[in-house]
Amino acid sequence: MGFYTEYKNEITTLQLISQILGKIKLEYAPQEPQWAHVILDITPRGFSTGLLRRGDAHFEIEADLSRGIIVIKTGTHDTHIEMASGKPISEYYQEIINTAAAEGLKLYINTKPQEMDFKTPFEDDIGHHHYNDHVANIVLEWFQFARDAEMKFLAPLRHRKVYPGLFWGTFDVSCILIHNEFEPFPDDSKVIERAAFDEHMIEFGFWLGDDTFEYPTFFTLPYPFVDDEAPATDDTFPKGSYFSADMAEYLYEMKNGMDGGEAENVQQFLESSFRGAFDHLKWQGFNHCKEPLKMEDNQHGDVQD
Repeated sequence: MGFYTEYKNEITTLQLISQILGKIKLEYAPQEPQWAHVILDITPRGFSTGLLRRGDAHFEIEADLSRGIIVIKTGTHDTHIEMASGKPISEYYQEIINTAAAEGLKLYINTKPQEMDFKTPFEDDIGHHHYNDHVANIVLEWFQFARDAEMKFLAPLRHRKVYPGLFWGTFDVSCILIHNEFEPFPDDSKVIERAAFDEHMIEFGFWLGDDTFEYPTFFTLPYPFVDDEAPATDDTFPKGSYFSADMAEYLYEMKNGMDGGEAENVQQFLESSFRGAFDHLKWQGFNHCKEPLKMEDNQHGDVQD
């Protein structure tokens, strides 16, 4: 049994907690293309809104999965909210909003879950109450693994980019390369899509699985979407990679977990799918994008003595 299949309820509860934080960031961060301003930061302990401002007050809200608490940080205080099994989303929402208000932060958000199968407002949701410390810390390990893999791939590229973070609507850790060519989404009534997909781009991401994918999976999605012949996956890809015509993206399922050479396999997948998507979109300047940096290696990724 795969990770998502075994822990679907626990993962869904975590996603809903991330949606509360994400919707706060949606309202109080300066807006950016591709919804880049709503991404939650992956931290050493969980995920966070990063620094936000409400009026004259600066604040940050972090889901600290290592300690099982939500921390509301202001200029003078840290206030803790317990995360616990049996505690419903309605209580998390009320405690976050009320605790923030007690600190002088009156926060207002749309409380309907986004990009999920159910639409019960946070304040009414008593059905999702499956927080589990053990599962939460495995999720954190996966998110950190994905963030590190994507950052290693993305960082040296000479291209406009959105750095890795948690897209809470779909609960995936993703990053984006953006090409300076407009390509409006064909249906302007789609509020999310019309802002997410309005320029040529390639999204590289990771999600924990779903009802179709039993295992954590990396993906690469070109836009404009592939709607003709599916690109090939040749021997430059790691074994098991493929292009899904239905999803219009390259996929690599992590059936072996984070063990062995999977970190290298993920880099191989990202590099090969990048080349394939780049060529499919007929972008120019691949050699410039990959021109090495004239810097001595630093200690990123080194093992401590």
